[in-house]
Amino acid sequence: MAHAIPQEQHLMVAAIDFGTTYSGYAFSFRHDFEADPLKVSANNWTAGSAGLVSLKTPTTVLLNDKEEFEAFGYEAEDKYTELADDDAHGGYHYFRRFKMMLFDPKIRLTRHTTIKSLTGSSLKAIDVFAHAIRYLKKHLTDTLETRATGVLDGDIHWVLTVPAIWDDPAKQFMREAAEMAGITCGQLTICLEPEAASMYCKYLPIEKMSGTEDGFAAFRPGRKYLVLDAGGGTVDITVHEVQKDQTLKELDKASGGAWGGTRVDQSFKEMMEELVTPAIMEQFALKHTADYIDMFRDFETKKRNVKEDSSAKITLKIPISLTELFEEETEEEISDAIKKSKYKKEISWVGDKLRISKDCFKGFFDAACNGIVSHVQKLLDNKNVRGTDNILMVGGFSESPLLQQTVRQAFPQCRIIIPQEPGLAVLKGAVLFGHKPKTISSRVAKFTYGVETYTNFDRHKHREEKKKIVEGKEKCADSFDKHVTCGDELTVDDIQSRKTYYPLYADQKKLSFKVFASSENDPTYTDDYGCRYLGTLTMDISDTTGKDREVEASLSFGGTELHVEAKETKKGKINVKTARFDFLDGEP
Repeated sequence: MAHAIPQEQHLMVAAIDFGTTYSGYAFSFRHDFEADPLKVSANNWTAGSAGLVSLKTPTTVLLNDKEEFEAFGYEAEDKYTELADDDAHGGYHYFRRFKMMLFDPKIRLTRHTTIKSLTGSSLKAIDVFAHAIRYLKKHLTDTLETRATGVLDGDIHWVLTVPAIWDDPAKQFMREAAEMAGITCGQLTICLEPEAASMYCKYLPIEKMSGTEDGFAAFRPGRKYLVLDAGGGTVDITVHEVQKDQTLKELDKASGGAWGGTRVDQSFKEMMEELVTPAIMEQFALKHTADYIDMFRDFETKKRNVKEDSSAKITLKIPISLTELFEEETEEEISDAIKKSKYKKEISWVGDKLRISKDCFKGFFDAACNGIVSHVQKLLDNKNVRGTDNILMVGGFSESPLLQQTVRQAFPQCRIIIPQEPGLAVLKGAVLFGHKPKTISSRVAKFTYGVETYTNFDRHKHREEKKKIVEGKEKCADSFDKHVTCGDELTVDDIQSRKTYYPLYADQKKLSFKVFASSENDPTYTDDYGCRYLGTLTMDISDTTGKDREVEASLSFGGTELHVEAKETKKGKINVKTARFDFLDGEP
């Protein structure tokens, strides 16, 4: 799409790293980037009463009883805690860790999809996401105004990070949420998280990365490396090869899964549910939300620091309200329930302290670590990435000593490279991507993409039940008209597919197609195995009646989002027409 100002000419680039557990923003000016690409500024957030300073803040949104914005991040956590302490939190809507709903295969994502708050209410998801982005955007613009920089809204090009494994509806959802938050469409770029981290590390000097001793040049031409971006919710994995012109080529389609840091939290929660029952844990979250948050905040701190040489037992503070709730509901003490459980030799509960053996605590990491190791192993065995012997660990979960050790032990043949502050690699790299988006020169198609069309019916080729009569002619319904094949190399900015389409009816004023993605290379019909409906592709055509019109659709798949342009030809004249994808239309 056309920008009023070309992306590379904006005065400033600002990036929002919208994470599952933590979010933040960073920015740099064009002139600073040209002098020193790593001169990237990030906001310092203060963690409530503790006064701790961090470069990210929790991804939490608090709305009042009128569904109006109240607070975000640490402020939302603290304000909700105060409201709960005063028993004044009734009617408030508290959302945390809600990003993962966009990676739920059971959800058909639309503009009307709802999400459930921790307090039990359900609101439109896109509104909640927009509140979060609007807050971060305003925080940055207010900061710039305070510093009297003279930067106007139109001077900023915004970058919004998303996992590379997300599908096209989820990316469009984030774009539309950002637009609702006040970011102009033409001033916004969607950035894939592992690509941002890869770019950041490419610029980072050797002394700021562990695993690069002896002058090792991780980013010289021809070098291949696997980017393991382990975040709060997802783990994103991609493989890059450095080209002679220093651009990065993707060697295999981005992949990953829900093996981030919150999977460790889930394992802890599962143990707690086994001890006190899922019903009581749910009541605890609803009735004593502030205590519930505090318990998991304490777990988060312990989770970050546990390592092989940690003390034999890890102590967690458990709110007394949970103990009281359990005893009220069961007329039994928790210590007695532990003695009956499979954890009786691993944990003890005294007062408000839960003591967990180191082996049991490390077990919380098993599901996440095993998922990561298994997937990386399969990927390294793939012929497309053979010869890759460098693993770049980034993302907040990559700060975990236990995960680092697990990866080193699982892949002794690989050099494990970890930048300083791996949790900031995506955020700062997204700023660099905003300045130089063409650093990523090619990507690999994750799916086979096509549209549903009517083709001329061929009784030797098509199934009889697919035959339809359209204006007196035999047509084959549900045909998968392929535009790109899963695994294809997609050069950025190139047009991968040009196809010509004709109106079926004389009075048509637009062409509209259902868009499908398939895990298979050559589907025949859109209801074949592996096919999934994504949304619609609509192209406007002139309102002159007649079917002697043809529309050429040019599709690009190499960017971070799909792009389409359309031209209509009628009586030798070519007109550029409006064309658009809609992946949030709510159709089946």
